[in-house]
Amino acid sequence: MKILFAPIGDPSNYQDVTYKIDNKEYETNACFRAISDHLGIDKVIVYAGLSLCEGCNDLKCCIDSVKQKVSNKIGSNFDLLIAPNIYGTKFIQRDRRNTLYFDFVYFNSLKILEQSKPDEIYIDITHGINYMPLLATDAIMLATYTYIVESVKDVALKIYNSEPVIRGNKGPYTIDNIYSEKITVRQALISLLSFFLSNDSRNVITNEILKVKQKNKEKNRTTYLCRPDLIYSLVNSLSGGVFPYIMLKAKEINECLKKLENLFEKLDFNNYSIKLVFEQGGVVYEDTMPIEVSYLHSLMKGASRITHENDEHIKISEIRNLANNYSVSDAVKYMILNEVDQIQDKYGNNIPDQPTLYAKIRGDVVTKPCLVDKRNLLAHGGLEENVTYIWKEKGEILMNYNGEQECLAEVEKQLR
Repeated sequence: MKILFAPIGDPSNYQDVTYKIDNKEYETNACFRAISDHLGIDKVIVYAGLSLCEGCNDLKCCIDSVKQKVSNKIGSNFDLLIAPNIYGTKFIQRDRRNTLYFDFVYFNSLKILEQSKPDEIYIDITHGINYMPLLATDAIMLATYTYIVESVKDVALKIYNSEPVIRGNKGPYTIDNIYSEKITVRQALISLLSFFLSNDSRNVITNEILKVKQKNKEKNRTTYLCRPDLIYSLVNSLSGGVFPYIMLKAKEINECLKKLENLFEKLDFNNYSIKLVFEQGGVVYEDTMPIEVSYLHSLMKGASRITHENDEHIKISEIRNLANNYSVSDAVKYMILNEVDQIQDKYGNNIPDQPTLYAKIRGDVVTKPCLVDKRNLLAHGGLEENVTYIWKEKGEILMNYNGEQECLAEVEKQLR
């Protein structure tokens, strides 16, 4: 399955020219058509800007206006999505930022990828103008990374761009493949995590994005959309291979993901409900959404893929599978596999049928259950002996951080 995304500007002045790709020529007024025909693309998604709207005073009219303008010039045998872009002072966000376009392209691209399940993803940036090619490419790449982590498969990503068309010159204009890579699950996961690794992004996410403004200003009370400690414990767990923490936090992860998806409902093109105000010859987007929300959504999507329905216990065999699929390096992968092998092969015959602290199974002296530091937790892939309870049930070796003592909260303290 091959899918092509193409952000465009105003198609009114697009002219028929000859495009050349791999020594084959195609006559068309839209570069993405030449790419689609040449590569045998199965599905084409075109992102046009809502600022193409003319003579309207509501969202539905604007969408119909843009559809008409685009189809009149370049046809309609593709999926057209109309994104809330800014355009000078004619189309602006109330907060005078430019974030809705990115969030819209990210969320809808991800939905399309999840539904279409492509093996190859292409982006044509030829007809995008100003910020559109950059923001659209970044948003589609973020959606691609998320899709790869969700589907646990490597995907080819290629970006194309044509030589600039000169009015009156029919070409041929060469279409170049300016970026090409087979992206692995490991690369995709690292890309999702990289956004969260700077102190600046952490401050913004914790103090601006996650913090919920109180309508009734109650003193000494701060509430969050999702707990910051959960977010950054997940980042460190995914980076260090502490998969048990992620699996045992399934309920809270999925609750957080649901809250984030509720924020995107207004940008879902199948249920478009963004608020517009038509004033002084222009349009103002009343809705706002920081770009960081897309990155948070991407992280929680990836984390939710690792969770499972039963958060009461974890099969040791599941940790092996996660290490093989989601380790950010071979060092992390083999460190986890070594710990799993020890539990199964060295101590397997000593494991009782009731939750027992791993330290006791190993024959070590237990000074204080739940006593752990970050180095030991990460060095053992989360299977640190003072916080891990292990037992057998129906032939399976199971684990949890909660047993005689509840150690999950202590694990989070070391990860956050």
